[in-house]
Amino acid sequence: MSGLIYRSTHRIKGYECDITGEITLPSLVNLMMDLSGQQSDSLGNTNDQMSERGLSWIIVQYDMQIERMPHRGEEIILETEAMSYNRYFTYRRFRAYDESEQLCVEVMTNFVMMDIETRKMVQIQKDLLTVYQADEIRTMVRMQKPIQLEPENRKEQDFRVRYLDIDYNRHVNNAKYFDWIINTIDPKFIMDHQMAAVTIKYEKEVEYGNSITSVMSTKEAGNGEIITAHRIMNGEDLACEAHMIWKKV
Repeated sequence: MSGLIYRSTHRIKGYECDITGEITLPSLVNLMMDLSGQQSDSLGNTNDQMSERGLSWIIVQYDMQIERMPHRGEEIILETEAMSYNRYFTYRRFRAYDESEQLCVEVMTNFVMMDIETRKMVQIQKDLLTVYQADEIRTMVRMQKPIQLEPENRKEQDFRVRYLDIDYNRHVNNAKYFDWIINTIDPKFIMDHQMAAVTIKYEKEVEYGNSITSVMSTKEAGNGEIITAHRIMNGEDLACEAHMIWKKV
């Protein structure tokens, strides 16, 4: 599977990093989403054209493999490629390299096309994808299944959706969910561990004014790794599920 590859460089800013000097997951995700937008604009497939048809792209899932998170001041190379699509799903890969072309982070994403008015998923319009030279497939690409919460050892934290959490699709920006997830984890644990893998699957939209609950549990994987499992609940509705795999620093 292959499509057109698009690349850009970015020097990591201090405001994109946490207290350890590493770029935050929300910052990296936003850079990657911006990169896909740059590619679309360069191919003449703009958000305005999508809006004129009453359509928008919505992210369903991220699967991430992390060698290391780049640091403040590093110049990284960001790369994206629209890999394939079927009737309802498209698959896009992102990679982040350091200046020596060593892979830092690889991300597979799964998108669907949404009708802006009905807020429902619609069938992919092929003419919008031909410019990417992605492969048309009949099957679904297998993505990771989020690991379920443990019945014991749970922790919760409540958040309220604010105006600046909302993006142009009129719902909470997909990167914001990582804020809620990470802010539920003990800061000392984060500083003592390195993310090695992340899976997040979005289930339902969250809107301005909603109150959400971030729930997490922790368990040892048996190989020195620790798994944190996460749910974002919007009342009784499951907004997303995720898990993170951590290694001791």
